Amino acid sequence: MHTTVALTGASGFIGGVIARHLMKSGWHVRGLARSPGQAQKLKGLGITPVQGQLEDPASLLTLVKDTVGVIHCAGAIRGVSREDFYTTNVMGVSNLIQACLAQFPLPRFVLLSSLAAREPSLSPYAWSKHEGESVLIREAGTLTWSIFRPPAVYGPKDRALLPLFTLLRKGIGVQLGPSQAKFSLIHVEDLASAILHWLKNGDPPSQTFEIDDGFPGGYSWEDVFRLSNPRLRLCLHIPPSLLHIGGKSNEICSRLFGYTPLFTSGKVAELLHPNWVCDTHTTQTLGWTPQISLKEGLRRLFTSDRLMPSHRE
Repeated sequence: MHTTVALTGASGFIGGVIARHLMKSGWHVRGLARSPGQAQKLKGLGITPVQGQLEDPASLLTLVKDTVGVIHCAGAIRGVSREDFYTTNVMGVSNLIQACLAQFPLPRFVLLSSLAAREPSLSPYAWSKHEGESVLIREAGTLTWSIFRPPAVYGPKDRALLPLFTLLRKGIGVQLGPSQAKFSLIHVEDLASAILHWLKNGDPPSQTFEIDDGFPGGYSWEDVFRLSNPRLRLCLHIPPSLLHIGGKSNEICSRLFGYTPLFTSGKVAELLHPNWVCDTHTTQTLGWTPQISLKEGLRRLFTSDRLMPSHRE
């Protein structure tokens, strides 16, 4: 019986945790590596590397050959225009689907998308995630597939939210959105668990799951601050005008100095959107239950090496 699963994005924050969950459950993991250095890194983690790109059909055929499942976790998160995201987040999905359709028997296919796909007009990133989902639905044919739309994902090795949590640990809360905003969260270990559950059980296929940690109605900024540090010394509310200036300034600097920005006008639009609460009935149809509350997730985060206090604190 074949137990090989193909994984893109295996060296990333979320992909690495998914790979670890798969291997712990007895699956053999084959990962796409963009460079020889990344291939060596994957090999050191116990993952069989296949060197190639999402733009390279030959390497994708090698990646998915004789697999029972394909988890597409790789994605572009930095950029200013739609073109910056299109190759990876849209065409990458199409290329991987075509590689899967060339196999017999067909592997199961999981697309890790984003809750941002629900609002494609907000940003180029959100648009690209929505288009990637549309490509899967349109081109999947007889593939058994599912789309996972997580909200903000956090955990010990997350670089995006780490600065905010580090400040919270020090007693400083930084609010980057409107006070009335509500949003869902999920710990990376729970996200990996949900994907593995679907891969093992298979039902229900061919639908989109918005999964979170089960907190009803989503969190407010005040909820996060209170659960993170009840003894908060300072709360800074960054006004929208300053966020817009910061996003636009970073875009200008990226053109001048030749880097690909993460914080952009599009990202500001996402931050200021008032509703990023998951539709929890989709989690119920999955037959999976989250295990890590925000309080427990933050406890794990604050006791991890990444947020341990220095000797000078």
